[in-house]
Amino acid sequence: MIADVQHALKEMIYSEAALPRDALDVRFAAPTSAWVSGLTRPTLNFFLHDLRENTGLRSSEFMHSYVSGGQRRDLAPRRIDLKYLVTVFFKSQVDELGRDEWNVLWRVLAALMRQDDWEEQYVPPAARDLDVGVLGVIGQPEGQATQGLFSSLGLPVRPHLNYTLTVPLNLNVSELSPLVLERRLEFRSGLQEGAAAGEGVVRSSWIIRDGLGRPVPDALVRGAGARGFSGPDGVVHLAVAREQVRDLDVLTLDGQILRLPAHSAALLPQLTE
Repeated sequence: MIADVQHALKEMIYSEAALPRDALDVRFAAPTSAWVSGLTRPTLNFFLHDLRENTGLRSSEFMHSYVSGGQRRDLAPRRIDLKYLVTVFFKSQVDELGRDEWNVLWRVLAALMRQDDWEEQYVPPAARDLDVGVLGVIGQPEGQATQGLFSSLGLPVRPHLNYTLTVPLNLNVSELSPLVLERRLEFRSGLQEGAAAGEGVVRSSWIIRDGLGRPVPDALVRGAGARGFSGPDGVVHLAVAREQVRDLDVLTLDGQILRLPAHSAALLPQLTE
């Protein structure tokens, strides 16, 4: 994820700050004094010096999705803060194009502040697949901490930005709950063991899908004298035992009437849109 985010950050900076790709490099190195002395081109550098979880954005909720055979629950991604020291290095204060390092830093500042919540076009696919965005914040000067960082790199303190990117981390924690197709409840009297207080309550569940495997919501479903409406996930519950259902009569929201054999697992043929 870090490599993907840094590649996306590089493309976003070139685009949003209107920096010349043929005259200025964007790199992600530890800017030691030896590294700086070896530069041959103007360079904008993002030095990743710290990463930690953003506990303020932590979520313990599970995301639900229906898969073949049941319901899948995935733990929401954690959010990780990537902290960067942003600096610009030229061999002199003014390069051959007349753009000095302070001007570049100013353009970068405007670009990063404009993209505090990254536009979708800049979000890397790995984060987009998790349906979680990327957040960027320009931090306040960190005083002694930043001075210590420059000292450890062997550099004098120079104009810089403190930039924090918040990106998702998938912990791959998930569980699968099998679909309950039938449920039987039986009530017994506590006065005499084994004596039934009433008849059992039976319920069977079915998933109504179209020919493309998509759930069919809001359909009226009848079977063996019982009826019910399918929910947004295509699941319908009927107050009848599964073995009693031979056919399901389905009335879709757009007026189609279909009869489905129960042994077909309630899979609808493709509907006409």
